[in-house]
Order: sequence, then structure tokens, then C-alpha cells
Amino acid sequence: MKKITNNRIAHHSYAIITGASGGLGVSFMQACVARGYNLFLIDLPGKNLYNLCDFARRNFPVDVKYLEIDLAEEGAAKKILEVVRNENVRVQMLINNAGMSQNDLFEDTDEDYLRKLIELNSIACVSLTKSLLPELKKNRKSYIINISSLGSFFALPRKSCYAATKGFVRQFSQALRIEVKKYGINVSVVCPGPVTTNLTNYMLHRHINWFSRNMLQSAKTIAEDAIKGALKGKGVIISGWLNKLIKLSASFVPDFLQGRITLYSMKQLKQERKRVKEVIEAEMEEATSIPA
Repeated sequence: MKKITNNRIAHHSYAIITGASGGLGVSFMQACVARGYNLFLIDLPGKNLYNLCDFARRNFPVDVKYLEIDLAEEGAAKKILEVVRNENVRVQMLINNAGMSQNDLFEDTDEDYLRKLIELNSIACVSLTKSLLPELKKNRKSYIINISSLGSFFALPRKSCYAATKGFVRQFSQALRIEVKKYGINVSVVCPGPVTTNLTNYMLHRHINWFSRNMLQSAKTIAEDAIKGALKGKGVIISGWLNKLIKLSASFVPDFLQGRITLYSMKQLKQERKRVKEVIEAEMEEATSIPA
């Protein structure tokens, strides 16, 4: 367990954020410290958490702790609970953000990768929530924010297991919300569409079609909408007018038509991903070349 402290604070509530070093995780960190929450950041070893914590400490009057751990490993949630209790961390917000994606057909995806994806996206979320629930119950009001996906409402070719795990997270969150409301715990599930977490992702969706361009949301926007929505007690949080409309369409567009639309979109996405990769590699090669 590693810790960075700042003596200027007197606030006692912490927000635990998993997958903290990624684009969405960093945006959640910024949204939480802006509201006075202390931080407990969790990610894999080698994800540069120390520098991220140092940035938060120097720019915000918060206490910062971090833990490098693989959430997909057996017993990870119990280890986190042990640290929380040993460090007297008052957990008021849990943001289950850690996750993996999928970009290929099921038959072309490595089985070990799929197993890790399911363990991280679904099982780790459940395990950590289960372990920390007693701590969350100690507060008059607490919050659980689980990150699902707009894809959780649809069957997505090339993202079969990913969409399935996100559907699991969504339904788990909605059921848990009903169960723990009596303890003053609000459970929100965030279902974002495409997110601009890096340059490649931004270029990818900006150049596909009108729908992709208008579905695209920044990590900062999604994190802000998620925190605002959770604090207001919302159950399902979706950013962007088009994403909300697409979610609504899941109720009345026939399954066979949804399948054809998503299959076409995924084929476009694969083609554009290859093109964008080639463009970025060419630009990097040109930028690093030394003139004769």
C-alpha cells in the first residue's frame, strides 16, 4: 500500500476508483477531487499511479492513496478491503471503472483474453462491490457507480463477450440498486457510447459516419455526467442526446434489424481502425525521421 498525503485537508470521505490511470479513470479522479473527495486509486502495476497521485496532491487539497493490483486475480477484492480497514479509509463512493474491450470476432479472439475480460469486467466488479458494501453502509449516504456501455442494450458482433459483460454489469447494478437503497446507498450504472480516451479512438470515430461522430463523447463529459447523475440519485446514466435516442430504439427496433445495423457498423469500424492505424504510424515515422 502506498500513500501520498496532504495536510491541508480535513475531509474524511474517499472515492475509490478502479482503472484509475486510463482516460475515463483520470476524468473521474478530476470530477471527484473537484467535489472534495479524497482519493483511493487502483490500477495494474506499472500504470504510473504514483505520478497521477502526485498531480492530484499538488493541485487539489485532498488526501491520496493508491494500490497497484490486478483486480482479475483471485482474492484481490479482499486485499483491497484489508487495506481500506488498515488505513481507516472512509469509503463513500466506489467507481468500478476497470475493464477490457474486444474488437474481433469471437472465433478469432484468444480464449485466455476472453476469460480475463469476463473476470475483470464482471466478476471483479461484483467481488469488489461485495467486499466494500459493509464499508459503504457505514455512511448516511454512499454511492456506487458501475461503468457499463451503450452496447449493453444490443448484441454486438466483434464485441460479443464485451457487450455480454456490460449487459451483466447493467442488470447487476439495477437489481443491486433496489436491494441497497434501504441503507442509503445509491447505485448508478453509466452506459457511455464511444469515448475519446486517446487520439486513435478520436480519429477512428470522427471519420466513420454521422452517427459515430455524434455519438462520440469526451471522457471528461462522461465522468462529469456520471458524478452529477449519481449525486442526484439517478439509476441509469447516458451522456449525449443521440446515445439516449439509440438506447430508446432498443425498445422498438426489431432484433434482426438491430443485428444488421450493428454488423455493418462493426465492419466499417474494423476498416477504419486499420486505416487510422496506418495514418498514425506514417505520421509518427515522418515526425521522427531525420532529414538528410
